[in-house]
Amino acid sequence: MKILWFFALFTLLILSTLVGKIDLNFMKILEPSSMEYQIFTQIRLPRTILAFLSGGILALSGLLFQTLFRNPLTTPFTLGISSGATLGAAIAIIFGFTSSFLGFSFVTLFGFFGALSTVALIYFFSKKLPSSSDQRLILVGIALSFLYSSILLILYYLSDFQESYLVLRFTMGTLLTVGYGDTLPVVMSAIAILFVAIKHKHELKLLSISSEFAFLKGVNVEKVLITLFMVISLAVGVLVSIVGPISFIGLIIPHIVKSVMKQSVEKTIVPTFLAGGLFLLLCDTLSRSLPTISEIPVGIITSFIGGVVFIYILLRRKR
Repeated sequence: MKILWFFALFTLLILSTLVGKIDLNFMKILEPSSMEYQIFTQIRLPRTILAFLSGGILALSGLLFQTLFRNPLTTPFTLGISSGATLGAAIAIIFGFTSSFLGFSFVTLFGFFGALSTVALIYFFSKKLPSSSDQRLILVGIALSFLYSSILLILYYLSDFQESYLVLRFTMGTLLTVGYGDTLPVVMSAIAILFVAIKHKHELKLLSISSEFAFLKGVNVEKVLITLFMVISLAVGVLVSIVGPISFIGLIIPHIVKSVMKQSVEKTIVPTFLAGGLFLLLCDTLSRSLPTISEIPVGIITSFIGGVVFIYILLRRKR
């Protein structure tokens, strides 16, 4: 199984760097003065890394949220984090904040601030509602998603054609990047979410049964829940502020990995991350290889494939 994982990863990594609208001359890729070298090192390679790590973060965050809340339909988008990041980016686009600060565009910074604000609001309001911790977080997140969607529609209505187009393209999800400026924050987010998940794998196994069972086994349930929630949310917030909302990966990949491996959650952490990265890498390669006038945003590809696969999983489980 491990050999199969690494073979699939290696094949897709090589294929992803070679596929695109411009055919590369293999003999010139290693020549620093050639156009092929610039395209490979500044566009194709950063995009491949960004796609793989983005898919891994989304898939692993889906697995962790589904485990923490014991709800198979919970994703980072369910909790409003993606909506907050999207709204923040839309505000930057519509109000003309197109410059950069410390190497990051204001669209990215506003998107991250939107995600961070959502995390703070969910935590604050969850303390005010009389319910169990997991129910509070989910319900507040859903309410914030609806609120953000309504504000986004107002901004659409007030914006001109060009601004609406830019916001719409952002909401479709895109992996377009030049250089490694956008890749580095995603690398740090991937390392953080993997480290926290592996460190708390024992607690996750107990929490997957029930919060009461974990508490009886000596787990500080509230501390673990808040720690994991904050790290996952911030990682997803950083990601969405850079690549936009890319849906369905956090929903379908954990289900596929669990149905194939049939293992407890602590043994599916790394496979889920790898599977999510491979899936998004495959979708991105497909979006760049289709014979269309312009490149199809990868978020459309993941939504189409994810919707079909999820319906298949539901029908298979019913049988």
